[in-house]
Amino acid sequence: MARTNEIVGDYRLFHMIRTGAVYEIWAVRPVSGNESFAIKWLPKDSSRYSSAGVRELKHEYTVGKSLDHPAVIKTYDYGTGKNGAWLLMEFFKTPNLKQQIIANVKALQWRVKEVLTNAAAGLAHMHERGWVHRDIKPDNYLINDANEVRLIDFTIAAKPTGALGKLLGSKTKIQGTYSYMGPEQIRGQGVDPRDDIYSFGCLVYEVLAGKLPFTANTPPELLQRHLKAKPPSLTVVDSNIKPEFAAFVTKMMAKKREDRPQSMKEVMVKIKNEPIFYTQPEKPKVEAAVEEKSD
Repeated sequence: MARTNEIVGDYRLFHMIRTGAVYEIWAVRPVSGNESFAIKWLPKDSSRYSSAGVRELKHEYTVGKSLDHPAVIKTYDYGTGKNGAWLLMEFFKTPNLKQQIIANVKALQWRVKEVLTNAAAGLAHMHERGWVHRDIKPDNYLINDANEVRLIDFTIAAKPTGALGKLLGSKTKIQGTYSYMGPEQIRGQGVDPRDDIYSFGCLVYEVLAGKLPFTANTPPELLQRHLKAKPPSLTVVDSNIKPEFAAFVTKMMAKKREDRPQSMKEVMVKIKNEPIFYTQPEKPKVEAAVEEKSD
């Protein structure tokens, strides 16, 4: 259904960014202004509309409003009305990291240290504010040509499981993306920031290798590989990657939480200071500039 120019809250839709399994993401402008924002919208006339979807959107607002970091998407407002529920956010117009990996992963190599350092900093901030993201993957990072990063999508973010919950072995709902889920998240063994570190390790591996650390023919087989298999070393995939850094990425994907780095700040510092390559990749030459059409 074409919805351009429809008004949601106090904002007019002008460009659809994408549509997902539940929500639509639109670029919007205030009815009485020209500044651009993004809205995550659950239309009331959609077959996907549900009270659970509205609660998730309000939860994402609660999480987002508690965060304040340059590498995290800014969250401004939440509302409901006759045409559904919506979340107003910063408009950061750029492809996500997954799209850039698919388009040309080698084009990322020359700037990968700064990109990954910024990405780690945003997640470290989230952990410091008392939240675990629980769905870290390249799709949930927006990266522009200036290496500016925005961490997005806090739908399933949760507070870490407390000491009593850990003692009693509290189970949590199994949520996340199979290609990036750590063993404890797969087993529903509480919520812990080190689960995000495992997922971030999978992300770093994919950015450097151009492929996931684990693949399989079926979802159960994929989960079993996360639980039991060791990923191929990055030095096998790319001989230009230094063994020390490859070992650190493998450590992020350790099967036990206690064997991983213990904080995202530690991960950020390591990425920032540890050489990744023997020979630093060069910036690709741009043969012809293509002017982007504005909406």
